[in-house]
Formats: sequence, C-alpha cells, structure tokens
Amino acid sequence: MANGVYVEAEQRFNSGARDVLVNARSPHKWLESGLQLANRTDVVKMKGVVSRVCATLTAGRSQVFTEEEEEKLSVSLGLSSDEMHQLVTTTLHILHQAAQGTVRPGVLEEHLVAAGLTQDRAEVFGQLWAMHARTILTTLRNQSLAQYKLEDMQWSLQLETATRTRARQARPLAVLQLSLSAPGGSDEKENMAVQMDRQQLFQLYQQLEQVQGQLDSLR
Repeated sequence: MANGVYVEAEQRFNSGARDVLVNARSPHKWLESGLQLANRTDVVKMKGVVSRVCATLTAGRSQVFTEEEEEKLSVSLGLSSDEMHQLVTTTLHILHQAAQGTVRPGVLEEHLVAAGLTQDRAEVFGQLWAMHARTILTTLRNQSLAQYKLEDMQWSLQLETATRTRARQARPLAVLQLSLSAPGGSDEKENMAVQMDRQQLFQLYQQLEQVQGQLDSLR
C-alpha cells in the first residue's frame, strides 16, 4: 500500500474511528469489555484468534468459527460462550475500523494501547494487520460493490400452535418481510421472509444495537 494512501486516510481514523477505541466515556462498553477479555487471553492464543479473523476477512466469509470450534476454543481459553463471542466480535470490529481508516500498523497499535490493550497484544494486531491489510482491504471493497441493499421491510405477527385444538400452547412469532435489491445496480428485487420467536428477535435487537454503535463511531 502506498504511503500516500495511509497518510490521506489516517486523519479520518484519528478524528472518527479512533474515538470508539480511546474514549473512556464512550457508550460502547461492550468494546471495553472485549479489550479486557483480550488482555485476559494468553498472547499466543490471542494471536491465533486474530490470525483466524484476518483469514476470514481475507476470504470474504462472515463466520469466523463454527459452533463446534468456538465451543472448543472457549474451553481452551477459559471463557464462557458469550465471552468467546464477544472476543471474536471485538477483534472483527478492530480490524474493520483499521480497514475503514486504512490505518498504519504502528498507528493501530498506539490507539489500541491507549484504549487499554496491553502492548504485546496490541503488537499482535499490528503485526497481523501489516501482513493482511492489503488483501483484506481489497476483499472488503469488492464485497461493498456486491452486497444486497435493503429497500423495504414489513412485519407481521403470527401465532403458532402445537395442535389446532390446543390454542393455549400458541407461540407468538414475528415475521419480517425483506425486500432486497440485487447487486450491480439491477432493478430486480429479491424478497425474503424471516420468522423469529421472542428470544431470536431479542438476539437480533442486541446485534443491531452493536451495529448501530459501530456506525455511530464512524460519524
């Protein structure tokens, strides 16, 4: 990557994306908790996690670990399943922020240390970002050109019953009707229906809250 690209973009990182890493008063407490989890994780094992996330971003995949892999890794790291998920999410967020700002590895390390990450773990991020930055940036740019765009959303409620005669066992379900525009500027639309119970809807809400927090940090 040319030095000019780094220099031109770092101002955007310093004035925007940096805040979510450094500002102790930031509402994104989940990120602070994620950095604390990283500090609790053995440096060698943390390097393995960051390396796997880099490989996932390079390949353009969305899932870093399978459920079985994540379960085994959480046991190995002494983390609960929720903590393991948060550690992976935090790592993804940091690397996405680095890509957003096209940040130099050294600058990324400095900001991570300022945010509370230990020096050796910050160096892990810097070293692996230096190795994979070019490919990750290329992959993310290509993905942004090919992603579906949400055009419209409708929702409805349904009651699912175990049997037609036992309405007391009715389970409320939310049905989201998504209208997506096809990649490449096509006028074609793809409709998708997603059915969720109360717990699944709550999990979606929590994930959207995290997405909103990350979007706010880039303003």
